[in-house]
Amino acid sequence: MPALETVTAAAAPSPFGHCAQAAVTTDGTIWVSAQLPVGGSAESVAKVQLYLTDIAAWEAVDAVFAEVFGDHRPARAVLQVAGLHHGFRVAADAVARCGWTERSEGRR
Repeated sequence: MPALETVTAAAAPSPFGHCAQAAVTTDGTIWVSAQLPVGGSAESVAKVQLYLTDIAAWEAVDAVFAEVFGDHRPARAVLQVAGLHHGFRVAADAVARCGWTERSEGRR
C-alpha cells in the first residue's frame, strides 16, 4: 500500500488544478481538499476550516454548521477570503478519520 492513496468520488466535482479530491494516509486519516458546498458525511470529521468571502455571514454559517454536525463538534477555523471559484461565498476543507481496516480490504 502506498503511503498516500488518492480518493476520487464520482458524485463530487473534479478538482481544479493538479490535486486530488482527498488523500488517505496509511493510518486512515483523510485529508480533504477545499470543497464548495456539495455534500458529504459529517460523523468522521475531526477538523474543518471554513473560508467565507464575507465574515459578516459568520452567524448564518455557524447556524448551518450546527445543523449539519448536530451534537458532533469537530475543531474548526473560520477565515475571510477575497473570493472563491464560481462565485461561491463559502468553501471548506476538512480532516476526517476512516476505519483503515475496512479500506484495506477494498470496501469503501
